[in-house]
Amino acid sequence: MKGPTIASILLIILVVAGQALLSAQQKLTKEPQPSFREDAVSNHRHPEVDTDVFLYINHWRESLPEIGHGGLIERAILTPGDPLNPPKKGAVLKYITGYRRAALEPRTETKFYADAKEQCFFYVTAGTGTVETKARKAALEEGAALVVPAGVEFRFVNTTSDANLEMILVTEDVPAGFVPNKVISVGSYHNSPPSLGMHWAHIGRGIEYDVPPKFANPMGFAVVSIDRMDMAQPHVHGPGCEEVWCQLKGRSLLLFGTRLMWQEPGEAFLIPPNNCVPHASINPTDEPMVWLYMGNRHDHLNKKT
Repeated sequence: MKGPTIASILLIILVVAGQALLSAQQKLTKEPQPSFREDAVSNHRHPEVDTDVFLYINHWRESLPEIGHGGLIERAILTPGDPLNPPKKGAVLKYITGYRRAALEPRTETKFYADAKEQCFFYVTAGTGTVETKARKAALEEGAALVVPAGVEFRFVNTTSDANLEMILVTEDVPAGFVPNKVISVGSYHNSPPSLGMHWAHIGRGIEYDVPPKFANPMGFAVVSIDRMDMAQPHVHGPGCEEVWCQLKGRSLLLFGTRLMWQEPGEAFLIPPNNCVPHASINPTDEPMVWLYMGNRHDHLNKKT
């Protein structure tokens, strides 16, 4: 039996190319799901339906400063909005009430502050200081994490003379009937053993607290790094997942949907929960890359119930 002729091979190539061109020219009414297949609809960009990923990433420098939590200088990174149809850049949060950068200037302190309806998570990105409550006092440095339960009065003190105490601040409201902890939880990722292999390249370290925190949302935090010249697995998330990645160290590349962009320290993004936008962080350098990960997994909670 004779094999395929050159003419027949060329005909097949032309047919496949024509189908791909036709697919690319079609105007879609629904965003296609991503795929690694060569003939997938998503192998072309479709601006008419593709998620505008630039609405889902923001830097605190883009926001005006405000005073909050007894005297911290706060600048919003992500704010409440609609994660499927953001009304403006960064307005993508559904469950938590704020994702901010908070700073306290050298040799200053906040006033004692408490909120009976709000809980706070703080992660120290730079500087040193202390947190004080009526019951205790704890030292803070880079890598420290703090959870303040609803109703607990607290204040910060910056003990340095030449540097800000800088933190990432995440807030959540507590629902009726929720019983918060009575004391703060203080921890760090530095002594946490690494977890390897998730999404190809993630090196994750959980936060070990002195008192287990109690969140109103099904959420948790970890510090994640990617080794030099490596990248994470592109993957998507669906309804009920509120996942945020904030760059802490290094300047990485981010594959976000059909776009490639830089991510800098102080910049955070939320993955659109529509199963259509793959994300993957890439370390193209010889420098360390570190992120603060927040997973607020209402989708997992729904599976359990």
